[in-house]
Amino acid sequence: MAKRSSRTDVRRSLLPALWHGGLHALVQRVRDGLVSVLPPELVREKKRAVSARYRPRAPQPSAAGAADALSVEAVDALVAQLMASSSWQARAAAALSLGQVHSDGVVQALVRALRDPSVEVAVAAAEALTHHEDVQAEGELLAVIDNRDGYFSPVTRVAAISALSRRLPLPHFGPVFAALRDIDAEVSIAAVAVIAERMQSSSGTYLLPLLRDQSGYFLPIVRLAAANALEHAGVLHSAIAQELLHLEHDPAVRRVLERAQYLTDQPLAGE
Repeated sequence: MAKRSSRTDVRRSLLPALWHGGLHALVQRVRDGLVSVLPPELVREKKRAVSARYRPRAPQPSAAGAADALSVEAVDALVAQLMASSSWQARAAAALSLGQVHSDGVVQALVRALRDPSVEVAVAAAEALTHHEDVQAEGELLAVIDNRDGYFSPVTRVAAISALSRRLPLPHFGPVFAALRDIDAEVSIAAVAVIAERMQSSSGTYLLPLLRDQSGYFLPIVRLAAANALEHAGVLHSAIAQELLHLEHDPAVRRVLERAQYLTDQPLAGE
């Protein structure tokens, strides 16, 4: 079996989000494509600054008051920038801008950019593909998650999960469920986050098995993400928390379970 990712940068990046911001902070990181090793340039606020710096000037509104729209020439310039610029910032900015341009040629360019040697550009391409209701776009994002050739980094795959989770209906969530058992901890945690966000109180069907598993397959940080998600979803009532405490040895996960058990044992005001 392939060795699971347990890099210390995963812990440094995700544990503060889990402990101090709760599930919402983790989901926000996933949505922004910022799990693990992404550089700060791709924080959403800085995406806008980078995009504004490198985006070709859009045409001005016509005298008739028509809304701004990129000309064919401007779109071609963005595609060329995405494909050929030596600057990853320029390529990433072009990808983000092309998320608002709907054409087959643009989708094909963004699909190719998923394999850009810069992970920042690949993440920007995945984010842009979120805005394209296209069968090819969906299929390529699924291929990134599946990662059969081992090419895609965990960060790019997290971005693909985030993108797909916003467009797939729950009956088609199979790839996200499968990602719970991924060999990369970042990908598993991303799956935990989006399952909890989309399924809420029903998420226990898929997340409780991570805490009940005794094989040692799931890393403590993945179980910690699942425990936090289940607590926020209201699934960890006293009896379940007590059951899991008999199985769990990791101190951080146990603290979440003990907190959930204590809080759900407290009587409601007025009782």
